[in-house]
Amino acid sequence: MPNTAPDAIKQIIKDRSDLFEANFAAGDAAALVRDYYVSDELDPVVSAGDGPALVGHESITELFEGFMGAFEKARQVPRFIRADGDLAYEISNSYLTPKGGGDEVEYRYVATWRRCEDSWRVDSDFFAPGPLV
Repeated sequence: MPNTAPDAIKQIIKDRSDLFEANFAAGDAAALVRDYYVSDELDPVVSAGDGPALVGHESITELFEGFMGAFEKARQVPRFIRADGDLAYEISNSYLTPKGGGDEVEYRYVATWRRCEDSWRVDSDFFAPGPLV
């Protein structure tokens, strides 16, 4: 796999991340999952690092509903994106703003992206609290 992704794929991932942020700010977990992850037929997998992996839109939506109950905003900051063929991966940071104020909470994540019929979407996602480096 090349050391970096083509600019076109980086832009698609940025656009998807912007949509993730907008859906998070709107408090719409179902739209966030629908617009960011592959379809249920492809079994999207998410691990928040502190429990079992979640498979499918329903369980992933419930996870993000919990996050949206505690945080008002998410900010995705890409660090490394590599791609080859129909797969890409991203190693990045996310910063969540607590409801009611306070310092942002930093998460690190690794997302595997898959080319789908309409665009690229996340196939698997692992995230955990703390800085990337």
